[in-house]
Amino acid sequence: MFLQIPRELRDQIYVCLFASTRITFGEKYISRITTKTMKPAPNSLAILRTCRQINQEAGAFWLGHVLFNFEHPEDLLDKLSKLPPTTLSQIRHLRTSGRPLMLQPIGYGDDVFYRLVWALKLLPGLRLHRLTVLGGSSGEIGYDTLDGLIKYGNGWRELRFITLDSAMHQFTEMDFLGNLDWDKPQPSTWEEILRQRDGADSGASITIYRSIQSDAPGAVMNPYRRQILEGALPREPGKLGVTDTENMELRAKEEGKEVLFVVKRGHAAEIAEQDGPPYTLEDDIRQWAHGMTWNEIRRQCIDFHVDEDMDVDDFFHTEKDDEVEVNNYKDVDEYEWDPVN
Repeated sequence: MFLQIPRELRDQIYVCLFASTRITFGEKYISRITTKTMKPAPNSLAILRTCRQINQEAGAFWLGHVLFNFEHPEDLLDKLSKLPPTTLSQIRHLRTSGRPLMLQPIGYGDDVFYRLVWALKLLPGLRLHRLTVLGGSSGEIGYDTLDGLIKYGNGWRELRFITLDSAMHQFTEMDFLGNLDWDKPQPSTWEEILRQRDGADSGASITIYRSIQSDAPGAVMNPYRRQILEGALPREPGKLGVTDTENMELRAKEEGKEVLFVVKRGHAAEIAEQDGPPYTLEDDIRQWAHGMTWNEIRRQCIDFHVDEDMDVDDFFHTEKDDEVEVNNYKDVDEYEWDPVN
């Protein structure tokens, strides 16, 4: 009977179905030392297996409407780097954590933490409508991650950056990462950066929301459970953060209230990532990777394994039945905060 419905209505049903579908991969932290391998529900894309006609019709929709959800940037790269560019470019909705990517660059004796923006540059085929990032609980790292995405990020039209609380714009610690922009007023500084990147009249914008409820994961995503933060963030220009007393008072007042940054690129902005040298930024992983694939980078800079005879899929297949958890959800946008992130 479904195939007797007019094709235009079937297409709308396909869109509604896939827009409420989430496909999850990665290692989820249960505690600081315990993880579980997350996998999608086995029936996530069951409609594609019903018959040849539905497969052909729905196949044009699913990549552009499902939410691809990854626990960490490594998981994202493990899966998406294997896709053909034509497939990767059709993905429109992606979510991951803002946890830094730790690599030991070739010829370098120490580990280096790379922010999410540099990990995404290893996927130049991305053409996302929306990138959602769970920014974690560290104020310094969260600020630096969002700052990098605004300054150098490509591959997305809209960024939704979510933080556990207001710590990202309340920290008072020294600027140990050397970021000279931390003492500048926000979001006006970021808005100026977007205007310089996309044009003064491009429509690029940043809107900040704060949840009106404490300790309610996902509340800030609900228009009825959040409020817009007007004006500058509560930090004084010319100094890092606010005074200790003011900071403690602000933290107590806003403790546990999530913050959402919605960053929109300009209407005609070119979001495609540069897919070849020269790479002018020193933090760019591609500076020293010299054309290596992600699998090669991972094997040599994370796993320190150089056996060219081993099958890559076999090498990374380490899950056991009792360590796997199916990612069940009621709403595609719901999330839990990583206890380690």
